[in-house]
Amino acid sequence: MTAPNPEKLQEIKDRLVERKKRLWLEVKEQLKSNIGAGYQEMLSAARDEEDQAVVSLLAETHLALLGPKRQELEAIEEALLRLENGSYGLCEECGQPIEWRRLEIMPETPLCRNCMSYREKIAKAGTR
Repeated sequence: MTAPNPEKLQEIKDRLVERKKRLWLEVKEQLKSNIGAGYQEMLSAARDEEDQAVVSLLAETHLALLGPKRQELEAIEEALLRLENGSYGLCEECGQPIEWRRLEIMPETPLCRNCMSYREKIAKAGTR
C-alpha cells in the first residue's frame, strides 16, 4: 500500500466525523423516543417492586439495542485518534499497512484483512 496523500486522509477524516455526528443524532433520538420522559412516567406509575423491575428491564433493553451504535462510535473515535497520531492505516495486530481499498470501504477498521480473518476464525471457534 502506498501512503495515502493528505487529501485522502482529510477525506477519510471528514467521512468519519460525519458518520459520528449521524450516529450521535440517531442515539439521541432513539433514547428520546424509547426511554425519555416515558420512563419516568412508567416508573412513577409502577405500583410495586415487580412493576418497577419490569420498567427498568424495558429501559435496559432499549439501552442494549444501542450497543452496536456505541461500538461503532468507539471504533470511529479510535480511528480519529489514529489519524491524529499518525498510525492510521497500519494494522493494530501485525503492524503491516492496511489495504487502501479496505480503508475506503471501512475507514474505522483497525485491522488488515488477514488479521481480521484470523480474529473471526478464533471467535467462531470459541462459540462452538
